Amino acid sequence: MTKSAKFETEGYTIYVKAKNFALTDAIRNYIFEKLDRIERFSKDVLEIDVTLDVQKLEHSANILMNFLHFQIRSHASTDTVYSAIDKAVDRLIRMIKKYKGQLEDHRATNLGTIDLNVNVLQPGRDEVAAINDDIEAENWKRDNAPFRIHEVVAKDIIQVRMLTQDEAVMGMELSGRDFMIYKCEEDQKLKVIYRREDENFGLIEVEKP
Repeated sequence: MTKSAKFETEGYTIYVKAKNFALTDAIRNYIFEKLDRIERFSKDVLEIDVTLDVQKLEHSANILMNFLHFQIRSHASTDTVYSAIDKAVDRLIRMIKKYKGQLEDHRATNLGTIDLNVNVLQPGRDEVAAINDDIEAENWKRDNAPFRIHEVVAKDIIQVRMLTQDEAVMGMELSGRDFMIYKCEEDQKLKVIYRREDENFGLIEVEKP
């Protein structure tokens, strides 16, 4: 992984990582040139991570812009690394332009958060393995792993942000996440927004009306 000081005067750094091929100065400089086109939210950007990958004939570019309260993720795959970079940056610019007003309002807002307890699960100990010494341990684990009961081994606390429904939809579209838990500003209820197979979003209300 390499990083650039080119944008450090803006208050953030760009990290570039290549998988399955050697990253050249020409490719790295091309990325910096393309990202220089972006109308930046320079006061709020923490860092930009760019990951390039080559799988047989497919070249992919993944760009993640990290802000204080949200992320913007863009991905593209084509037959050349340069065209993949072009498409990923173009998509990033389109999303920034689409949500420019909301992003500016969003970053100016002092977002409220609440703490949410999260239980961490791992597969439980199976007594059959200890009783039946004749069964090969590795084979037993492989065959029975899908049926083992999980147990709570730890508890974590995560912060849940206060968002409007429009901000939650924007966050899902910009970040590419599969789901997000948030507290709805309109009705003060915990909700889960998730990405459906048809690429639309579904909404689950955790609390009853």
